[in-house]
Amino acid sequence: MAKKEKKVKESIYYVPKHQPFYKFIRLLMPLIFKKPKKIINMAGDLNGKGLIVCNHSAKSGPPALTTHFPVPTAQVGAYEMLGDYKTRRAYLHDVLYIKKLGKKPGLGTSIKCSIMARLSLKMYRGMRIIPSFPDNRFKKTLRYTEQVLNEDTPIIIYPENSNEGYKEVLTEFFPGFVMIAENYYRKTGIDIPVYPTYYSLKKRIMVINKPLYVQDLIKQGLNREQIAEKFRLEVNQLYYDYVEKE
Repeated sequence: MAKKEKKVKESIYYVPKHQPFYKFIRLLMPLIFKKPKKIINMAGDLNGKGLIVCNHSAKSGPPALTTHFPVPTAQVGAYEMLGDYKTRRAYLHDVLYIKKLGKKPGLGTSIKCSIMARLSLKMYRGMRIIPSFPDNRFKKTLRYTEQVLNEDTPIIIYPENSNEGYKEVLTEFFPGFVMIAENYYRKTGIDIPVYPTYYSLKKRIMVINKPLYVQDLIKQGLNREQIAEKFRLEVNQLYYDYVEKE
């Protein structure tokens, strides 16, 4: 039994880059998630290792970003998204729909979450979702993100506190992404670029700013929470400068 549990835990990731079923889904995604009217890229070439720190843009932001971001990416998401059917359904129903999207419990919500839970795993794996754990298992998240960064693949992270729902103006950033950058620097000596990004699914605008570097900010005397707050302000400023006025 213990051997089986270890296999399940370790099989949650590493996900191959190319998966046949997701190739079919990927063809349909541009039909579902329309291309942004504006992609404002002030960062230049985004190929290579780096972190994209972005708002979640409600429920459909992550698949839309996967579809239209200028380069292929992986993403960090809640570990429940890669769990078994019951775990995925509970997350979709209790956390995503009820808690974060403010939907009312009922038959319609229940059926929708049941269907999505059946179909979601291959999509999540195709999007290369890296599980984020809220406890000591976060060391796995650090290991998985290190693997992806070693491929020179950028990783999109949504650090906002969405416990009270997704907001246009972000109120708090969790510092997990800072820990990912610190871990990679500790392992490789590379201070990876971290790009503040704002995506508005509603207004179809994506704004990618020039990168900041965590080690530079640490040298300025900032701790993890202060660095996370600096990025929150940077991402919000993109909203004020480029999205709000549209």
